[in-house]
Amino acid sequence: MQRSSIRKLVDNLQQETGSGKSVINTNSQNTQTSVNDSESKFRNTMRQAPVGITILRGPDFFVEMANDTYLSIVDKREDEFVNKPLFESLPEVRNSIEDILNRVLTTAIPYNGNEFEVTIKRFGKREQCYFNFVYQPLIEDSGEISGIFVVATEVTQQVLAKHRLERSENQFRTLVTQSQFAKAILKGPDFVISIANESMLKNLWGRELYEVVGQRLFDVFPELESQNLGKILHDAYQSGKLYRDNEASILINGNDGLKEHYVDFQYAPIFETEDEVSGIMVSLNDVTDKVTFRKQISEAAERLSLATDGTQLATWDLDLNTKHIIYSGRLAAIFGFEETKLLTHQQMRDLVHPEDRKTVVEKAFEMALQTGTYYYEARIIHPDNTIHWIRTQGKILYDENHRPHRMLGTMMDITDRKEDELALKISEDKYRTLADELESQVQLRTKELTIANSELVKTNMELAQFAYVASHDLQEPLRKIQTFATRILETENENLSDRGKDYFRRMQASSTRMQQLIVDLLAFSRANAVEKHFEKVDLNVVLQNVKEQLGDTIQQTNARIIRDDLPVWNVIEYQFEQLFTNLIANAVKFTKQETDPVITIRSGLISGELIPLNGAEAHLTYQYLSFSDNGIGFDPQFKDRIFQVFQRLHNRSTYEGTGIGLAICKKIVENHKGLIDAIGKPGIGSTFIIYLPV
Repeated sequence: MQRSSIRKLVDNLQQETGSGKSVINTNSQNTQTSVNDSESKFRNTMRQAPVGITILRGPDFFVEMANDTYLSIVDKREDEFVNKPLFESLPEVRNSIEDILNRVLTTAIPYNGNEFEVTIKRFGKREQCYFNFVYQPLIEDSGEISGIFVVATEVTQQVLAKHRLERSENQFRTLVTQSQFAKAILKGPDFVISIANESMLKNLWGRELYEVVGQRLFDVFPELESQNLGKILHDAYQSGKLYRDNEASILINGNDGLKEHYVDFQYAPIFETEDEVSGIMVSLNDVTDKVTFRKQISEAAERLSLATDGTQLATWDLDLNTKHIIYSGRLAAIFGFEETKLLTHQQMRDLVHPEDRKTVVEKAFEMALQTGTYYYEARIIHPDNTIHWIRTQGKILYDENHRPHRMLGTMMDITDRKEDELALKISEDKYRTLADELESQVQLRTKELTIANSELVKTNMELAQFAYVASHDLQEPLRKIQTFATRILETENENLSDRGKDYFRRMQASSTRMQQLIVDLLAFSRANAVEKHFEKVDLNVVLQNVKEQLGDTIQQTNARIIRDDLPVWNVIEYQFEQLFTNLIANAVKFTKQETDPVITIRSGLISGELIPLNGAEAHLTYQYLSFSDNGIGFDPQFKDRIFQVFQRLHNRSTYEGTGIGLAICKKIVENHKGLIDAIGKPGIGSTFIIYLPV
């Protein structure tokens, strides 16, 4: 190595380490000695360096020095490598690095190789190796580039390990993507979707790969986090344990909406290091069809079991080739044995009554082989010699060559039915006679019903006539009594005593009450004789009409009505106007002193099972209307009494009325096949609720 180059490397090393700041001796001899010592130390340092170092000189890349590490890398002794051209010792590397060395030598630009691949003949064979290296140009004081300083580190094992890992990952990804089972790889504690195969995307998630890759699982499918499989996923990541289970239920919100699947699943932790979990490989096998089918089979078997138990049926399965028969315990009981008794097919045939064995049973068997359907009714003889009747039905099953090989069927004891048929036949004549007598009685009863119906029609006509008289003829005398009493009080007031005046006032009040009573009775009668003219009616319009009719009363009492937006119902309109009028008038009438009435009307739907009234059907849905007030209320023990005709809870002097209004309300609700309820508390108020079935 030229001294100027060595000195320059020493100077650079001293500048980097700080050793160049030592005291400068002006004596040239001492300076030369110091330089020689530095060069010696530098060479010794390079020789012991843990990285490969060599110095190449001139255009032939003459090896000036190489440390032990470099010699080990190229598998050369110093005497066969140093002081020789590089490519003479390592001809196999010429094609790989010659151009690079020439470029560094001519341009003075260093070159850094990273995982550089080169083939070297060492240890008796050619090896493909990988190096990280630096080619540093050596520049003299004159500016001439005299050589190249090489620092190299072999990374063959690391690169090969990385390649093996990449191949392993690629194989793993291929295994995942090509698996017939649904698979996905979730990375990190946030379960970021790294890989998902076609089966997972199409069959379970209902997504395209671009929609999910790089996304957090619970951001794409938030419904999974609260489910059991979501909780197990967290456990698998935290514990590093493998989890698996079969036929687990999972709800996934795919493109076709929320859908339940049954899956066999496995959560396998993926380890970055020996102890650190970096992700989870999810494997799912959708067994929804299998579970659903098994449930259907189970339900069918249960239904069959219930059916056979309830109908006393026995089931059997006969192998037509071997005559081996499998049957339920009920079959042995039908033949008069304990259910645990084992019977052969021939033993069962021998128990058939001799008269029926050939003509009925064997004939039916021969017919079944032709038609595929087996049916007969025959007698059997029990071990106690009693005779019983059986009915057998069956169906032939065929093999792939369409040859009969099995017969499935049922058997039932029909002894009671046969005995009933016999008894019926014996008594048929008797019943025919009774039928003739019954026909005469029916004719007589029909005549009586015709007469009764005529009388009912007549009664209804009389009631209608009474209603007419009540509405016209009975009210006319009352109006005259009221008119004459008023005139007498006006014209003869001075001639009447105080007692006389009081009598006339009482007479007016009584006639007014009588008139109101007639009006209410007519209304009640009209509610009874329903004209069933139902139509779609907007209850908001009905309420508005009632408010206009009661306008003066509402204004005088400062009454306030609060309501929901009322629905459109199929009702008899004039009857619902009467219903609203009576309920609102009642609420205004029974008001606490010095309190403005407030009436609240609500509507909605309610299940029949929540209605606390007899007659409410639990399986129906009802529409309801409620009328609540802040009035005087009533004692709950009287809730049924207030709906009866002429029933009052207060004396007439305190609150006016005939006691018919709520009875009319009840009758109107009943005309609509509905229910009415009353809830009250003294001093708090009352609520009347109407329920009509939807």
